[in-house]
This record gives sequence, C-alpha cells and structure tokens, in this order.
Amino acid sequence: MRIDIKHPERFATVFKAVTSKKLHRPILGITTDSREIQENDLYIALKGERVDGHSFLGSVEKSGASVALVSQINEDLDFQQIEGDDPLSMIGNIANAWRNQFDIHVIGITGSNGKTSTKDLLVHVLQSSYKVHATQGNFNTTIGLPLTLLQLDDEHSVSVLEMGASVPGEIKVLSQIAEPTHGIITNIAPAHLEGFGSIKTITEEKSALFRALENGISFVNLADDKVAGLEIFGEKVTFGLTQNCDFPADIHQEEDGSLTLILDAHDIPTGSQNL
Repeated sequence: MRIDIKHPERFATVFKAVTSKKLHRPILGITTDSREIQENDLYIALKGERVDGHSFLGSVEKSGASVALVSQINEDLDFQQIEGDDPLSMIGNIANAWRNQFDIHVIGITGSNGKTSTKDLLVHVLQSSYKVHATQGNFNTTIGLPLTLLQLDDEHSVSVLEMGASVPGEIKVLSQIAEPTHGIITNIAPAHLEGFGSIKTITEEKSALFRALENGISFVNLADDKVAGLEIFGEKVTFGLTQNCDFPADIHQEEDGSLTLILDAHDIPTGSQNL
C-alpha cells in the first residue's frame, strides 16, 4: 500500500503535533511495502505473522526513504527512524489528527456483505453535489483506512469510508480513527467466521460503528433483523422493504425483465435485471 502526500509541510506539522518528533526531510509518500518505496517516502515497518517489515529497513534506506516508523531502531542505518510501541497505532493517530482538520461529514460503512457496492453507490449519488473523498480499492483496513484519511484535502466536502474487519476490535479502532458523523451497517451475516467464531461476535463487531455515533446519525437497515435489533446511541434513520421505515422501498420487475426500485413512492429504473 502506498499513497502520495500532496502537502508535505502541512503533514510535517501534524506529524510533529502527534509524535513530538520533527521530520528531517519532507515526506512525499507513505507506504508499508518496501518494494514500493520512492524517494522521500515514509515507511511503516509492520510486524506480520510471516514477515517483519523491520527486516527490510536496509533496502528502505537505499531506496531513498526519508523516515521509518519502527518498534525497534536499527542502529546500523543512517536515516531517520522514529520508534514507538506500535507503528500501526502511530499512523492511526496521525491520520486521526489529519482528519480532524476538516469539518466535513464522514460516512462510515461496514457490514458482512455489500460494503463496496454501497460505497460506490453513495459516491455516485453524492458527487453530483459534493466533492467526494472515498475509499479506493481495498484500503478499508486498520492500515488502509489511515492512509485513505491522509488523502483528505481542503477541496473535499464529504468522505465515504469503507470499514472492514478480520478480527474482533477492528471496527472500534477504525471508528476512533475516522470519527464518522454518519454510519451504515449493510447487513450482519456469518462471514469470516474463522476470525470471529460466531455470529454473535460478528454482530458485536459491526455494532461498534453505531456505538461510535452517539453524536451522529445511524442509518438502520430494517430488512436485516440483526441490524434492526442493534442499540442506537444517536439519531436514527431507518430504511427497508416495509412501510414502517423512514424510507420504505420495494423492487418491481418490469415486463422486459428490468428492475425498478420504488423508494418513498418514487420509481427509480435501474436498467438492470439484478441488484
């Protein structure tokens, strides 16, 4: 994963405010992959189950990186290394500080299925009225979401962030970093059971997004019983396929086989034979 940094001086200011460390050289990009290093990049040395990013610090230095976030400094190398207990938490804290420079709506999206489709649909609808910042590709993890947030700019007026999780606790962390103002849980289903063990644990994990919206708005899918049963801590807007929703919808198949979405008594042709 790699991103470009458009405003090196501004990034340096935020970086120092969070870490109390002054960068020796400008940062033009950030990456977790030593193979993607470009000159003046910041490298995040992550320890994985199979690979330890610290083992690549030598090649990172040779590639011209400006600085590395590490959990242990390599004294044999002659470029700036900033040590912390957890480089992943460090970049998350920096991303949170960067996000808080912007007083905009931030929409968090999670769920067992349909996160990317929902994000893409929202972006499509919102971009007619707003300059939209959004998750690209698979940047929806505890490392991808911070990198996504660091691409927020003054030109953006709304952010749409996909939030994925593979183990318990990650949606809470992502919500703390992104501080969403609005949230959608698409559905709750027994997906990725190997990481969670039970549908109960999955439900608890996904509900962390709504728990983070005490001062925000939760969009609740009443067509999903598990989502409908979640406790809401802030404002609540409901949608679904029954009339007891704030925004009821239905799907009708036309004679030519195409589908029409009926939303709040308005017909919306989809031009598709499946949704």
